[in-house]
Amino acid sequence: MKVTVVTNGHIENMNILKSVIENSDYIICADGAAKYLMKLNIYPNILVGDLDSINKDAFQWIENGGVKVQQFPVKKDMTDTELAIEFALEQSPSTITIVGAIGSRMDHSLGNIMLLYKIHKMGIKANIINEINHITITDSTINVAGKIGQTISVIPISGDVKGVTLEGLEYPLTNHDIDMGSSLGISNRFIKDRATISVKEGTVLVIKVCDEV
Repeated sequence: MKVTVVTNGHIENMNILKSVIENSDYIICADGAAKYLMKLNIYPNILVGDLDSINKDAFQWIENGGVKVQQFPVKKDMTDTELAIEFALEQSPSTITIVGAIGSRMDHSLGNIMLLYKIHKMGIKANIINEINHITITDSTINVAGKIGQTISVIPISGDVKGVTLEGLEYPLTNHDIDMGSSLGISNRFIKDRATISVKEGTVLVIKVCDEV
């Protein structure tokens, strides 16, 4: 099952949200993100959160659509996005894609990116998609489709990583170690329409920049 979590960061291009939703089987809305779904008139399967950021019109729309609402206290140990991820994990998903995870609040943006690690450790494919970035995570081998000249970065997220191999990119690596905090993997470029990223030990974020070429 492909699950989409829509959260209340910045979503400017509704077509991106729509395309992700159309390729998903289950939609979870985190609190104030209902305003984005309302613009598309696409009801989620459930709304979760403390309901402190959803506006009156969006909540009325949710109620009119008969959407299930799971409300939590304002004072809680998880963000609304993590609550939505927890509910997503209960659906036995094959993939969880988060839209709206990046915004002006750097703390929330970084926290949401770190949620990819939580999902990944459960053995589930995890992605964040917005107008500019497609972010995923791996501790083994993944193939990433792209366009020649498009930017891609590989960033350690779990400490130092060992045995990194990059193929199909302008700056290849073979069995190379990358320390946590190093910028070695930043701003590489596709030289083919597909890149392969392999890691022997550790976990990396793989960030493809989507507003180019």
